Amino acid sequence: MPKAADAPAATADVKAPKRISLRFLLLLIFAVALSPVLVIGGVRWSGDIERETQRRRETMLLVAEQSASKADAVLQSAPTFLKVIAAMIGKDPCAGDALGNAIDLLPQFTAMGVVGPEGKVRCSTLEGAAGFDVSDRDWFNDVKNGADVAQSAANYGTISKQYMMTTARRIGGGEMLLLATPVDSMVYRLDRKDLPADSEVALMDESGRVFGSRHWAMLGGVVTPVLAKGEGGFFQEKSELGQDRDVAIVPLSGGKFFALLSAPRLAPIAIENVSAFGNFALPLLAWLLALVTAWLATDRLVLRWLDYLRRIAGLYASGKLSVQPVRAKRAAPGEINVLADTLEEMAVRVRDRTSRLEAALSARDAAMKEIHHRVKNNLQIINSLLSLQSRKVSDPAAVAALDDARGRINALSLIHRSLYEHNDIRSVDVKSFLSDLASQLNDALGAEDQKIRIDSDIDSDTIDADVAVPLALFTAEAVTNAVKHAFPTGLKAKEGRVLVSYRVQPEEAILCIEDDGIGGEEAMLANATGLGATLMNAFAKQVHGHLEEERVRSGGRLLRIRIPRVNGVTGAHPGHVQTPVAAK
Repeated sequence: MPKAADAPAATADVKAPKRISLRFLLLLIFAVALSPVLVIGGVRWSGDIERETQRRRETMLLVAEQSASKADAVLQSAPTFLKVIAAMIGKDPCAGDALGNAIDLLPQFTAMGVVGPEGKVRCSTLEGAAGFDVSDRDWFNDVKNGADVAQSAANYGTISKQYMMTTARRIGGGEMLLLATPVDSMVYRLDRKDLPADSEVALMDESGRVFGSRHWAMLGGVVTPVLAKGEGGFFQEKSELGQDRDVAIVPLSGGKFFALLSAPRLAPIAIENVSAFGNFALPLLAWLLALVTAWLATDRLVLRWLDYLRRIAGLYASGKLSVQPVRAKRAAPGEINVLADTLEEMAVRVRDRTSRLEAALSARDAAMKEIHHRVKNNLQIINSLLSLQSRKVSDPAAVAALDDARGRINALSLIHRSLYEHNDIRSVDVKSFLSDLASQLNDALGAEDQKIRIDSDIDSDTIDADVAVPLALFTAEAVTNAVKHAFPTGLKAKEGRVLVSYRVQPEEAILCIEDDGIGGEEAMLANATGLGATLMNAFAKQVHGHLEEERVRSGGRLLRIRIPRVNGVTGAHPGHVQTPVAAK
């Protein structure tokens, strides 16, 4: 039968569920408990970001208004400058270097020129412009039809290779004096530390066309309806390069042109928002510092001592019950100290109970050994009585029967002797048990005097005493029969051999008794009807084994018992062994 000690080994295969560590649970509790600090900091951060966004929007609109004022000033000053220059250059504006001297005084303008009545440029400070036909331009037709001054929209100059706005003024003889204003000169150059990097100012007309911008050539979408009304506003648009940008638009006087200020949209934790982020960073830092403190405190005050007590418990489990948790009793917190005292008290009680159990087991083992010793002595007394009785019997058959009974009683006596001579009387080490039994049989049967050698070849195995007794009786019966019957007197001139072997395999153990005697049909168990054959068959059934017999090449015979092994237990019946189930 399987031993009770086998059950824990079987249950060890059942994996315990993975549990969350105490450190993680405590940190989670602290994190949740301190989360209101983060929530308050987040709310403040959100409000600060909103206020910072509003401030930046107002700044951008202000800068855009400044740019619009400058562009308005340039456009509105052009007719006045033309009137002053017309009075200064005399009757022939193209004579000499009058236009060149005048344009040098006006750095915000690019070129000046004179257009004849037919629409061709007579002279210009712009190289290559003389002779250029401008009769198809709106401003030319406006002045030709009676207007004193006309201004054009932004047009890309074929010769200047840039967007320009032209102002024309009538002078004598049907001629017109021109002043070209590049769009770039009307753009307000930014130098504001309160605006993000990569901010820019550009001009835009009422159709959405953008001048002087690196991010747009055309701006539409939600901006188009606003431009159509001649109004401005603040927008968030994606540039043609895919960048999200804030856009402030302010109309110039007249409503046909607009100043456009754009800047990249800032992330909530951008450097420009560091003042707003600071209101959240401080609670976040406090939250992280609290978690680190909780981590260190948990490790220092709890987990370190739990690990120490776990090692102490491991020593107790290995049988070292005299170890004391001295460190925990000296330096640990109060609750851990109580736990250490409880653990030590448990060890003391386990040590005392173990001592009592060991004493009880020792007493029981001593009693069992004494019983086996007395049984052996009683069997020897019975053997002596049978020996005395056989001397008074004259019938040879009766004498033989008494001798056989004495032999079996002597074998049983040897078994009890082996049992009480071993330290563990509940289980038997097969290697030492059968080797000793073979040696004792050799002495008891006087095998050496008969020139018979009894050898043993035994594998290591541990079996229950209830299994060892039938195996030992079978071995004694088989060896006794081989010594008595396998070697007749005529064969004893040469040395005979009886081999006791025991082999352990995963599914079975095999006990063999082999001799090199005469063998023969009369010696086979299948044809035998005597008490010895009956006993050997009975012993084989007691260990749930299968008895086999065969002749060997030497002429002798081989007796073999195949003994089943279930869950590593030799002699256990398969129907009586159950796999242990883990307790729920």
